[in-house]
Amino acid sequence: MPYKYTAYTADRKIIQGTIDVTSESLAEGALYRAGAQQVLSLEEVVPGQSLQKLIPSLFGVRSRDLIDFSGELATLVESGISILTALQLLGGQSAKRSLKKTIAALVEEVQGGDPLSGAMDRHPGTFPETYRRVIKASEQTGNLEVGLRQAADHIEKQDIARQKIIRAMSYPAFVLLMAAGVSIMLITIALPPLVALFESLGAHLPWMTRLLITVTGFILDQRFVILTVIIVVIVAAVLLLRLPAVRLARDRALLHLPVLRAIIVGRAMQQFCQTSAMLVRAGLHLPMIMDIVIETSRNLVIRRAFSDVRDKLLQGEGLSRPMSEAGVFPPLLVEMVVIGEKTGALDNTLATLADYYEKKVDRNLDIIISLIEPALTVIVGAVVIFIALSMITPLYSILRSIN
Repeated sequence: MPYKYTAYTADRKIIQGTIDVTSESLAEGALYRAGAQQVLSLEEVVPGQSLQKLIPSLFGVRSRDLIDFSGELATLVESGISILTALQLLGGQSAKRSLKKTIAALVEEVQGGDPLSGAMDRHPGTFPETYRRVIKASEQTGNLEVGLRQAADHIEKQDIARQKIIRAMSYPAFVLLMAAGVSIMLITIALPPLVALFESLGAHLPWMTRLLITVTGFILDQRFVILTVIIVVIVAAVLLLRLPAVRLARDRALLHLPVLRAIIVGRAMQQFCQTSAMLVRAGLHLPMIMDIVIETSRNLVIRRAFSDVRDKLLQGEGLSRPMSEAGVFPPLLVEMVVIGEKTGALDNTLATLADYYEKKVDRNLDIIISLIEPALTVIVGAVVIFIALSMITPLYSILRSIN
């Protein structure tokens, strides 16, 4: 990618131009090697907004690609191949354009003298912070292949948990979408001819049919106004949720809903235990681990609780005591952390808890689905029956009058 630069040379001249490299650090290195005394400005030249720029998640390296890359790289390193050669081999055989581009950037940066973790630090959108910390720690201990497999396993578990939640929520969304589609078809296609027939025959319309006609007429007449209001409400909600105070109020309200609280807290504890167990085994200290946990926590109430635990941990109060005082962490987690601290096997304790909370979240998701399914069935059935009766009842009235 091209970078536009302004640099100051040793003979007191200012030079400007563009340089085509894969990263900003490589651009700086190339300029200094070319004789620049100081780089005054350096910015990427963006030719225009592309679909990849607008939707990076659609074109970026996917979780599955990163898992496969990590496993393959670990296998090559374990067989005695150097990091640079292993990256070049993987880059040459990769069929995914986004992954191939990322590997090519890693190759250039490693060739420039950076360690693998340092090269990955320049691609935070591809390599999560947890991943990069594990790689850095494993490089320092000389067990890079172990760190790569740990990081890949962590990403895979997180991806599986996320997919379970998505699948659980996709069924209700699909049912509601189908119900809305059927209702719209009945109202817009089947109802108007029947209304015209009823009016031509002078049939008496029951209250259900009159209500349906009134509501449908209002929606059709004011459809642009209604659509505008919906868009404004959605945009306003998105903008408001960017405000920390609004997000905090929303997250606090969600934690007051019993079943949702169990899922949100269970998911947060599962992520905390899984991440912490892996990072403890990688050799990171607890304060550094808590920093990562805080950054990856989505619920602001739970994030603040983790932040308080981190602050008290730095003051020498340990991990279990601040957790017991926070009021968010389940008693079982606190008691198990106490045992882990006393026995010196905190990583094994946290790994066990991660499996426990993963199963607990799955059970709670099954409970929610079992509650949603009959509720949706009743609601959708009631709507369809109401529309059907509104359309059929006048027909019986007409037939009776004819007889």
